[in-house]
Amino acid sequence: MDIPVDYFQFYKSVSSVYSLKIEGENIDFDSFFKHKFLNVKFMPDYIQKIDDLYEAYDFINNHKLNLKNLQKIHSILSENLLPKSHQGLIRVNPMFVINSDDKIEYVAASPDIVKEELKKIFRDIDLLIEADLNDFESLVHSSCFCQNSSFPRRK
Repeated sequence: MDIPVDYFQFYKSVSSVYSLKIEGENIDFDSFFKHKFLNVKFMPDYIQKIDDLYEAYDFINNHKLNLKNLQKIHSILSENLLPKSHQGLIRVNPMFVINSDDKIEYVAASPDIVKEELKKIFRDIDLLIEADLNDFESLVHSSCFCQNSSFPRRK
């Protein structure tokens, strides 16, 4: 059987499924693929969160990466996770992930620094977007940016 699928949409689906798996959600790629591309129906509570993540990927593809749009993405992502009053807001509470052994596996940045770090990251993103870089330079600078949280300025 030949199933015509846009490769970008396919890999966005893969990314959506495995991003949610990392977060502990129980969804498999086969089911989501059938839901998204073959119109197979599943129980809404099984696919709502993955649909939200997929929609967030679509949103960022079509909008500029800035704080306002990041907050919109958070609203989309958290539509079926958080109360409306907590969607799209900058975090002000501690956040961590506990693994199946009841041990802390990941600790997010302290809420005291989140707002300032967001300002820094978007300043760096703006510099990267405005820079006259070819594809290779963009990847190199983005890599440095991700590793160091400090954009290497060009002269």
